[in-house]
Amino acid sequence: MILYWFLMSDFRKNNFASKKMSILFQIYTASHQKKNFILLSENNQEIGKIIDESKFYRIQHSIEYQSQIYAIKNVGFLKNDLELSFASRIIYFTDLGKERIIKSGVDVRIFYFKLGKTNQLFEKGKLLIEIHTDQDRHSAAEYLIEADQNVDELLILLFLHYSTKEFNSIGGSD
Repeated sequence: MILYWFLMSDFRKNNFASKKMSILFQIYTASHQKKNFILLSENNQEIGKIIDESKFYRIQHSIEYQSQIYAIKNVGFLKNDLELSFASRIIYFTDLGKERIIKSGVDVRIFYFKLGKTNQLFEKGKLLIEIHTDQDRHSAAEYLIEADQNVDELLILLFLHYSTKEFNSIGGSD
C-alpha cells in the first residue's frame, strides 16, 4: 500500500505540477479489480464501483454508489450513448454527437466533455473533472481523476465509465 501511494504521488507530481488546478479539486484514483472498476478517494476509501456484468452475448454495466445500484443502458445509434438510471428514472444521459452529458429531472444541467489523452468535463466553460491515464505496457491502467469538490461523485463514476470505454474508438487516444 505504501509503495502504491509513493508511485501515485510520483505520478501526481510528474503530471500535475504545472497544471492550473485549484486547491478546490479533490484527487481520486481508479483501477480495474477483476471485472469491476473501483473509484477510490485520496485516502483510499472506496467511493463506488463500475460493475461489469457482461456475458458472451450481452454487454451490461452498472454503478454501485452509496449502497445503490444504478443501471447503465447503451442507447442510440451504434449504442454510443448511455443512460444512467435508478428505479426506471433516468438521472444522466449522454449525447456523443454534441459531446455532452445531461442531468435530467427538475435541476437540468448540461456538461460538455472532451475525450483524448486527458478526458475533461466542463460546465459553462468551467473545468469540473479531468481524468489522466497512467499505463505502461506491462500493467493495467491506473486512472487519476481530479474533480471539483462540488461535483456529484455519481457523475464522476459515469464520466469515468463513459470516457474509458472503447465505443467505436471514442476516448482514450489522441
